[in-house]
Amino acid sequence: MSINVFLILRIILGGIFIVSGVEKAASPVENFIYVLQAYKIVPSGSEAFIAAAFPWFELLTGIFMITGLWLVWVLRASMLLNGALMIVVGQAIIRKLPINDCGCFGNLVHWPLQGVFFLDLAMFLTAFLCLKNRTKASAWSLDMLYGKN
Repeated sequence: MSINVFLILRIILGGIFIVSGVEKAASPVENFIYVLQAYKIVPSGSEAFIAAAFPWFELLTGIFMITGLWLVWVLRASMLLNGALMIVVGQAIIRKLPINDCGCFGNLVHWPLQGVFFLDLAMFLTAFLCLKNRTKASAWSLDMLYGKN
């Protein structure tokens, strides 16, 4: 029996989204609002909505990724999400905003902006590779179980 690298990558990617989403959802919403305001890119007044919704989007993305439900769409959503995060973090790096912690994992892990940029890039590329190799990535997935591959 050979090791399915794409299945492992899919599970790791989903796990990162779950950890990030759970940590932010379990923390007071004001913590994430503060993080959003530090990036100075979110329209004023929308921070509360984004801070309340974003952790659940991450959590659901991770759950769907691990279970392999609607996998093609989830991989695309992951690429879109990580692409957007690279833009947000990249603009903060270019503008030299005084952000010492990305806020990606709430209080669980503290990452400098450069580190999280490369994490988002790695996640983007992982989702891309899984999408290009979706037959292998969909092993042990609900899509495969129900013939939606």
